[in-house]
Amino acid sequence: MEIGGRKMTVAENLHLGFNTTVNGMGIVFLVLIVLWAVIVVQSKLIFYFSEMFKKSKPVDNLPINTDKIEIERNAIIDDETLAVIMAAVSNNADIPLSRLQFNSIKAL
Repeated sequence: MEIGGRKMTVAENLHLGFNTTVNGMGIVFLVLIVLWAVIVVQSKLIFYFSEMFKKSKPVDNLPINTDKIEIERNAIIDDETLAVIMAAVSNNADIPLSRLQFNSIKAL
């Protein structure tokens, strides 16, 4: 290889090759670090927004005894209304429908 009309020595060629290698590797690692930072920021943003849009439970719920729920049932309440009440209580108290047993329901 010639620079300025003179031949480069082996030492100069090695030096030029070393500089090119170091610069290339530096650029590659710099780009990898930037990509890593972008992925970290994206994952934090996705986690933040997914937590923000999760279904939140109402704060004003009182604790419910999950062993037994006493509700009196009159002839006024039909089976559909009873099913709706059971579903609402089950959903609100996080009790499976199979564990609920209503002894009685009173209409107000």
